[in-house]
Amino acid sequence: MDRERAERVLSMFEKRGEVEALASAGAVAAHACLDRARGRLSAAELLIGAELWESAFTNAYDAYRMAAESVVLALGFRVPAVAGAHRITIDIAQAAVGAEVDAFAGAAAERFRTGRHEAEYFDPDRPVEKTEVDARWAVEKAARAIDTVRSALG
Repeated sequence: MDRERAERVLSMFEKRGEVEALASAGAVAAHACLDRARGRLSAAELLIGAELWESAFTNAYDAYRMAAESVVLALGFRVPAVAGAHRITIDIAQAAVGAEVDAFAGAAAERFRTGRHEAEYFDPDRPVEKTEVDARWAVEKAARAIDTVRSALG
């Protein structure tokens, strides 16, 4: 884990009041959160089997986000309920796992986040249905994120 890079990003968010140090954060909390992420990923896989694409997608996103939260917890912080909390969490995780690893990087992370938003908040003027391809992409992305975090946490 690139702690120096992660600390620079954390410092920026801390100055804005968008992260907070958490006494109970650390390795134990990070591993517990990662276990929760694995559970959500398992649920997403079952939902694919049931051909429930939208539910599979949102559960895979939750697994992805929880994997990122595991990194933040390992660093001794948490992201409270603030505007952009998911994006902040993912940015910190990407900084921590390093530039050469794309588990939480750029356009794919944004596609995942906005795809989850579309699935969660129905807009009758712009309905978006998740497909099997979407759900399988989401499960694959979440699985890679979980594997990356597992390796980073050691």
